[in-house]
Amino acid sequence: MAQSEGIPLQYWQLAYDDDPDVEVARDQDVVTGLDHVQQPWSPTATAAFEVTAPDVARQYLLKAAPAYGISESLLQDTQAPPVEVTKESDAQSHLVGQRGESDAPPAPVIADTPPALKLAEQRARFKSTAITYQQTLLGLPVWGAKFCVTLNDKLQVVNSVSSVKSDALEPRKPAEDAKFLDDIGEVDLREVLGLRADEGDITINYQGLLVYQYDGKHRQELLHEHGEGGERGYSAPTLILHEAPDNIQEGTYYVVREVLFTLPVSGYGNLNWRAFVEVETGAVLYLRALTSGVSNPVYGWVFPLDPTTKFGPSSPLPSGDIMKLNLLREKVQLPEIIRTTPQALKGTHAEIKEINAPVVLPPTTSTDEFNYSVESDGFAAVSGYYHITTLFDLLRLLGFNISDLFDRTQFPVPVDHRGFDNQPNAQAPGNRLGNGSGGFIFGRADLNPSLKVGISADFRIAAHEFGHALLWDAISSPNFGFAHSAGDAIGAIYSDPGSQAPDRFDTFPWSFVRRSHGRDVTQGWAWGGTQSENRQYPSEQILSTCLFRIYRAIGGDATGDLARQTWASRYTLYLIIGGIFGLVTETRTPDTYVSLLIAADRDTIIGHPGGAVRKIIRWAFEKQGLYQRPGAPRPVVAPGAPPLVDVFIEDTRNGEYNYRAVFNDATGIWNRNAADGDHTNQAPIPGENNHIYVTVKNRGLQQAQNVRVTVYVSNVADAQKWGTTQNDFNTLTTLTMPSIAVNDSAKIGPFTWMPATRLAKHSILASVSADSDLSIIDPGSGLTVSVGPVDLDKLVPFDNNLALRTF
Repeated sequence: MAQSEGIPLQYWQLAYDDDPDVEVARDQDVVTGLDHVQQPWSPTATAAFEVTAPDVARQYLLKAAPAYGISESLLQDTQAPPVEVTKESDAQSHLVGQRGESDAPPAPVIADTPPALKLAEQRARFKSTAITYQQTLLGLPVWGAKFCVTLNDKLQVVNSVSSVKSDALEPRKPAEDAKFLDDIGEVDLREVLGLRADEGDITINYQGLLVYQYDGKHRQELLHEHGEGGERGYSAPTLILHEAPDNIQEGTYYVVREVLFTLPVSGYGNLNWRAFVEVETGAVLYLRALTSGVSNPVYGWVFPLDPTTKFGPSSPLPSGDIMKLNLLREKVQLPEIIRTTPQALKGTHAEIKEINAPVVLPPTTSTDEFNYSVESDGFAAVSGYYHITTLFDLLRLLGFNISDLFDRTQFPVPVDHRGFDNQPNAQAPGNRLGNGSGGFIFGRADLNPSLKVGISADFRIAAHEFGHALLWDAISSPNFGFAHSAGDAIGAIYSDPGSQAPDRFDTFPWSFVRRSHGRDVTQGWAWGGTQSENRQYPSEQILSTCLFRIYRAIGGDATGDLARQTWASRYTLYLIIGGIFGLVTETRTPDTYVSLLIAADRDTIIGHPGGAVRKIIRWAFEKQGLYQRPGAPRPVVAPGAPPLVDVFIEDTRNGEYNYRAVFNDATGIWNRNAADGDHTNQAPIPGENNHIYVTVKNRGLQQAQNVRVTVYVSNVADAQKWGTTQNDFNTLTTLTMPSIAVNDSAKIGPFTWMPATRLAKHSILASVSADSDLSIIDPGSGLTVSVGPVDLDKLVPFDNNLALRTF
């Protein structure tokens, strides 16, 4: 339905807020994303032709445009064929602004065409297809103005995100003799950048025209606070630019020449840059450095995990006794190593290689072992190689195809173990064209310049930088847009199982970097809270708190159970990485990433049927302030709202998902020897008719409709499994009721059953579904976990629609 049919725009923007099948993301009250993972959106059926992904995307765009405030005038040219990106051909439409590493696309030219939203790209993503529309003015792409639709393998829309600028005013058409309408040369580029003759050689890698809305505050990288210690600095280098001319106005759209170039910077080595040069004045309106963090085995001595995590608070820090630190090293097999003579630290996906000053030659050995003291260059090199290779190998172990995820990265990536003139820092730069990983750079591990232990020795630091590498290849940026990266969470969740660190929420317990993944929503560490206004390190801590909460809920809090913690860690890491590679662009709100985390929870994950964790994912972000209702107080200092429909059976958690080791004592299920409806539980009498009752509650914001409860009875003494092929339960029956009001409950029953005399105990499994809130074992959910087989401890506690009681 088009907006022109007379329905006010405000109606469309608010209607989704009352749709239980849609989550609405907003930034400053502007709709930025719609999440349909609960109930994917399907196109209107047609027999005229085979429906394709672009067909579905266009139908959806026309339907959703009013909710996003996208004007109808932008939708007149949405059917141009997109360029489909394949592994064999990385060519892309020039409208998208993303380039392959080898061949740049033809540069766009100014055209007398009306403002439009053009179909720009079809790209295979992680278990999905992404369709991107690019906004244009004067026929040129508008920087950062896209509409992206993600479809599942059934060509249903699971989410959309928009950064379209419906109020964008077309820039004045530049004069035909504007100096930089044509290609800029290296001499002119040096001049507009204000570079001196001795500031290094410059190489232009790509250039073309686009439209950019000037933002003077973000002309260059902002100064950031690094953690709670108060260290200040830039997350990437900057240049001293000429002042912008007075006629360059804030918020105005300008035709600019985008230039991607390489320029060396002292302390950083060769860096790749992006600059927007206004075509008439030559003013640089935007500048960014594209950086941010076997047979015949070969062995190395490293810290597989940092000493504090592995051995506890009594272990030395990087500034501690070197002899004691050396005693904590472990001999490990170096993964993926390529055999050479002499043996070098080079493997399939990483190699120790110089990127930045100082020049420190990579170590080699004539034996099969790299054995160095902790403070040495050699130890830093072995550590850098081991940790980065371990992270790439983790992708393989989780079931990802590395070459598919990193299809724009050239392997092996360089790892510089002694960069930054030995300053305490680490970075993960982009490649030459800013659309893939350019490697990793590590400095020292301590602020004291006299201490030489390399920061590459800390796995958690390497994991933080690996988070940027994932983003570079996924969205051609080292940052999400709403947060710095997911690297903090990757390091924390990987390292937590069995950790001996005194504070498990200290993200870097062995480092000078002070960050936490246990932030309090009431102290402003909320989505929409005061700390989320800084979309870098503070927001990363909010994100890592949410992701760590998912891990805790599915087994990370299983104290003393290393196997369960490790399973939870690996499952959560799979979701984090799968969610990243579902992204197609930066987003200023986390909602789209949450949607993609949920979408990643499908099929088979590390041998486990997927789909069980989807409700926990949403809850983890809800607890950190996401999903506030329209009109809720700002800034946020409280958890967000539950789903519009959320029915549950009480198991002492009030419908929430904190970890429970014992989950077979749900108080919302009870037995009566007679069908009298009394709430007191009675021990079943074998061989006679007994009667089960179930209490269903509604913590949602709408009345739950068409509520149905199915009860299953164990057919074995010690029920362990659920599944269609391996199941320890028989279906008893299903009872229904029309509705349950908000914050109300209903007693459903009796379910009549006869306990077997041959069994010493019986387990009763209850499952409740309502419209827009299906149980994960409901056949209508279509989830892999509904088919199983799956262990009950990885099923029942993960969905408040399920409950178990053993008698």
